[in-house]
Parts: sequence; C-alpha cells; structure tokens
Amino acid sequence: MNIEVGAVRVQSGIPAKADMIARAEALLPVLRERSADAEKNRRLSDETVADFRAAGFPKILQPKRFGGYELGPDTAVEVIRTIATACGSSGWVTNLFVIHNWQVSLFPMQAQEDYWDGSDDRLCSTVSFATKSEMTEVDGGARLTGRWKFSSGCDFADWFLIMKPSPTCFDWILIPRSDVTIEDDWFVSGLSGTGSKDLILDNVFVPAHRRVSGMDVAMGTTPGAKALGIPMGRLPFAWPAVWGIPAALIGMAAGMAEVVRKTLIGKKGLFTGELQVERVANQIRLTEALTDIHAAELIMRYRMDELGRWAQAGGPPAPIDAFASHRDAAYVSRKMGEVASKLSLMAGATSVYLGNPIQRFKRDIDVGVTHVSLVWEEAAENYGRALWDLPPKGRG
Repeated sequence: MNIEVGAVRVQSGIPAKADMIARAEALLPVLRERSADAEKNRRLSDETVADFRAAGFPKILQPKRFGGYELGPDTAVEVIRTIATACGSSGWVTNLFVIHNWQVSLFPMQAQEDYWDGSDDRLCSTVSFATKSEMTEVDGGARLTGRWKFSSGCDFADWFLIMKPSPTCFDWILIPRSDVTIEDDWFVSGLSGTGSKDLILDNVFVPAHRRVSGMDVAMGTTPGAKALGIPMGRLPFAWPAVWGIPAALIGMAAGMAEVVRKTLIGKKGLFTGELQVERVANQIRLTEALTDIHAAELIMRYRMDELGRWAQAGGPPAPIDAFASHRDAAYVSRKMGEVASKLSLMAGATSVYLGNPIQRFKRDIDVGVTHVSLVWEEAAENYGRALWDLPPKGRG
C-alpha cells in the first residue's frame, strides 16, 4: 500500500534512513504553517500527528515483531532534527513518539503484547517528575496513586509510562489511557505545542508484568531486550535516549538561523541606511551561528556512530566513553541555547512580534535546554570524576 506524505509517496515495507529523512523534509512546509496554531492551541493538531503516523515516525525504533522498522537512533535523530527546523514543538514530540515505542520494547513480552494488542500503530507518553505519588505493593502487582508533570504529547497517547512511580522507586510502569486522568496546566513560555500536561492516577492497579526494573534499564539487561535480541537493547537506555532532545534543539537553532538569514535580506539599518546583509558584523555572526550548529550536528552524528558500534559490541570500550557521550549531549544543548541568544540579538527588534517565528524558536530553545537530562554541570562533573576513576554521583 502507498500513501502520500507531503510531496513524497510512501511505500509499505521497511524504509531506509534516507527515506525517513525525505518524509520529514516533505512535511516541513505544512509544519511551518501550523506552528503558530500549535503554540496557540498548546498542542499539536490532529492533522500533524496523523502525518507523523502516516510517515511512520513512531515506528523508527519500534520492533519489527510488532510492525516497526527497527532502525537505529542515527535515523531517529536526523528525523527529529529535520522536523524541528520547521516547528520546535513538532520536533520535540516526534522525539518522544519515537523513543517511547522503543521504551515499551524493554518491558516483559506480556506487557508488550498488552500494549500493541494486535496493532502496529500505538503512541505513548511518559512522565517522571511527581509532585506527589504513592505506590503500594499488592498481590500480583502494585497500586499507584499520584500526580506527575510534563506528559508531552499526552493528548494522543494510547498508553503512558510512569518512569518514577514513587520517591523510592525508579522502575518503569506501563499504564493504559483508561486508567489516567489528564489535567491541563500547560500554560508556558516555550514549547507550548508539546501539550505537556499533568497526569493523575487514583489507586490504579498495575500488574507485575507491566513493570520493568530501573536497575535493568540502567544496565541494559531488561527482559524485553533479551527476548527481542535487538542490539541497541543491550545498552543502558539513557545512552541513546539522551540524544533525542539535543537533536531537536539543533534543528530549532538551524530553523531559527534560516529565518534570521531571510529576515535580513533587503533590510536596512535605521540610521545608516546600510543593507544589513552588507554589514560585516552580521556576516560574521551568522557564520559563527551556522558553524556552531554544524559542529553540533557533527558531534551528534559521531556519537550515533559510536552507539551503533557499542550496541554490536555490547557496551563501550571503557566507562568514561559513556560519560563523554552524555557530556557531549549536554554541551551541544547548551551551545544551541547560546546560538539562539546571539541570533535573537542579530535579528533586531521586529523579531519580538508574536507573528514572527524567530521569537518562537528562541522561547522553544530556552525551555528545551532546561531539561533535567541535559544539566551541563552534572554531565561535566561525572565525566570529570571518571577522568580520575571516581564513581559517578548518584541521583536521589
């Protein structure tokens, strides 16, 4: 069966990496048109999510056993980066739809069967930050009550992953939509279109098979990974997963730089009348921004190549290599925040109008770099400790 995605005819079967990137590129014009409405409505449109499903983005890392493509994170980050050049929120949610269907593949097989239930088309959202939570162990499983924040893309999710079910438990728990109440408190300064609302659970029973050990996740020894035998599953989840958000931030910065470049064409200095594109300062600033973005892309692609080799080998050559990858993810993200600030100053006062995508890119990047997985000081400290063979700092 063939379907249309943007200007690309999508054929059934397992696509190549280049095919997935082409599908993403085909959607860019319509995603640019929808970006203001996504921000206004504080969620992506039904049409955008339907386009993502038709393009097969959620299937990039999805196991072939359940109708997925089982491609690598190198394909995922390129698609995420591409989508984010048009709409930051769309790139952010694309990342999560992709990564979540891989997360499910780490659960026991019975949980995966529950999740897919005869379909190859499912979407999942996650939460890990609880304002309050309580988990009680009972016969056959556990009961879970609480409130969690930042469930990006929750309006479209069939299932939810609770990644920190209680203050003392870091296991993952899989919950069907029927057991969840969504409360809309998503009134924010950036990434508004992600619709990252609160989840509320009230004494929800979770059978034991819909739970996976946080230690297994951290060590790459999950039951799903063992059952499916996908090489990437042998790695600790965080190693590939941490790169989805930097990929989106790189795309946002690239999209912002292109809008700034076009904005300055034909524009003159207010007092001098000099064409902005003739100003040496602007030529240097834009060159610096694009060089930083290109360098970030090269770092990301180098790390994706390494992850592929590590997956085949069952782990990195030395523990410090894993810390270096996380260090680079945090560094790239911080650098894109700096690039956005410089581009915003370069664009001038007219860029602050809400109808101008420059300001939206800037706010989306400002919010994206605050993600807990990308705290530069933590990543740098753990890498620094590894240089002297000290153990990493634990997370409470």
